[in-house]
Amino acid sequence: MLKPGDFDLPLEKELRLQVIKKEIKECSSIEALRENLLTCAESLMKYQHVCGKLAEENLKGFVNEFFTTMGIEVLEESDE
Repeated sequence: MLKPGDFDLPLEKELRLQVIKKEIKECSSIEALRENLLTCAESLMKYQHVCGKLAEENLKGFVNEFFTTMGIEVLEESDE
């Protein structure tokens, strides 16, 4: 599904990461670092949640397609 190269950052994102690392290394404000770490952690958790939901929906699509191909009735799930 994913190739090893998919985990490599494109050049523009690598450059942005270097800028962020430099800003962090030069920052002397503990409060600013704490606030940014909390924001980063929240963003990461939301991103992981969305990735999980995308994977779940993708898998449901594959299973439904397989069941339909096999002639098995697929019950539609109601949105919660």
